[in-house]
Amino acid sequence: MIILGQKEEGDLLKIIVEKKGSVVAYFGYVRDFAHGHEVKGMIVKETEKTKSVMERIEKELREKFSVSVHRKEGFEACRYGIDRIKEEEPAERGEILGD
Repeated sequence: MIILGQKEEGDLLKIIVEKKGSVVAYFGYVRDFAHGHEVKGMIVKETEKTKSVMERIEKELREKFSVSVHRKEGFEACRYGIDRIKEEEPAERGEILGD
């Protein structure tokens, strides 16, 4: 399952409370500095292709990795998904610099 958007860590727990096996989650946070500049935040804007790209990546994950009851496979699936999202760049992103 891929969840996009501004979520709190507790939101994930509400979804997985009844599941069994391993659950691996990745929360990406904005770095304080980039390229020698202070970063105040980030703007992420969906594009026309965002939904279709994310659905395609989720389908790839489901085909490549079955439901995991072991942590090794869970972490492998999580890493694969993050790498695919970084490769595809399904949304426009921009940093808000402090200077």
